[in-house]
Amino acid sequence: MNYKQFLQAFNNLKMKYPVPPTHSLRCENAELGDYLFSVKNGYFSFDTSYSENIIYIFDSFKAVNCYDGDYVVESENCYECVDVFRVYNCAYLNYCARIYDSYFCYDCNDSHHLFGCAYLNHKEYCIFNRQYSKKEYEKKVAELLKRLPEENLAEMKKLLEHFPVTSTLVSHSENCEYTNHVHYSRNLYLCFDAAHCENSAYLYDAAHDKNCFDLYQTFKSELSYECVDCSRLYNCFFMKDCEGVSDSGFCENCYDSHHLFGCVNLRNEEYCILNKKYSKEEYEKRVKEILDSFREEALF
Repeated sequence: MNYKQFLQAFNNLKMKYPVPPTHSLRCENAELGDYLFSVKNGYFSFDTSYSENIIYIFDSFKAVNCYDGDYVVESENCYECVDVFRVYNCAYLNYCARIYDSYFCYDCNDSHHLFGCAYLNHKEYCIFNRQYSKKEYEKKVAELLKRLPEENLAEMKKLLEHFPVTSTLVSHSENCEYTNHVHYSRNLYLCFDAAHCENSAYLYDAAHDKNCFDLYQTFKSELSYECVDCSRLYNCFFMKDCEGVSDSGFCENCYDSHHLFGCVNLRNEEYCILNKKYSKEEYEKRVKEILDSFREEALF
């Protein structure tokens, strides 16, 4: 079988299976959401993994007890937070990392007990970038929290006008070029919204990926290429909606398997081509034939 024949057969195979109404896996009590993985007690949340007790959360990873947030990563007890990383017990934050017990802040890091602050690092007990004692801070914040959120946000935005807009947000990372919103990573190129990744390029919404290229919404994977909405892949390529799969290619909705090629909706299988089982030797022979044809077409 050459590559063109394989591709036609693979497309025909996909047409035999209904498209799942949702793409959620290993979830418990996750309602009115989609593209969820290992989520417990979630409501109206999307593109989120390894999270618990969440409502109205989008594009997040390891969020716990969080509500109304976007790209909330490894954070807990957060409300109305966007692009936050390792944040605890905070509300109305944007572009903040490793802070706790803070409100209405923008691009503040490694701090605690901030209110209405911008571009502060390693600070505590500050209100609108002004330093207070612990007692003064608690008294004034108690009064400020009685105001409408819009009032505090308006005052914080006035403060922002005094600072230039930074081009990128990269922290605790090494040798990361042309990247943004990257944390605890190294050797990345053109990657965005990534954490704990290394030796990779062209990643978006990724975490704990190593030696990977061209991935979107793929977590805890290694040696993989051109994969979308996947988790725990190893040595895979052209995969979609797969989890716990290794040494495979051209698969959709396959789980806990290895050595699959052109398969759809398989679980706990091995050495299958187009959903048909083969011996290890026959599988390797047929896959090599298809891939050799694929390489020849790519050259011409």
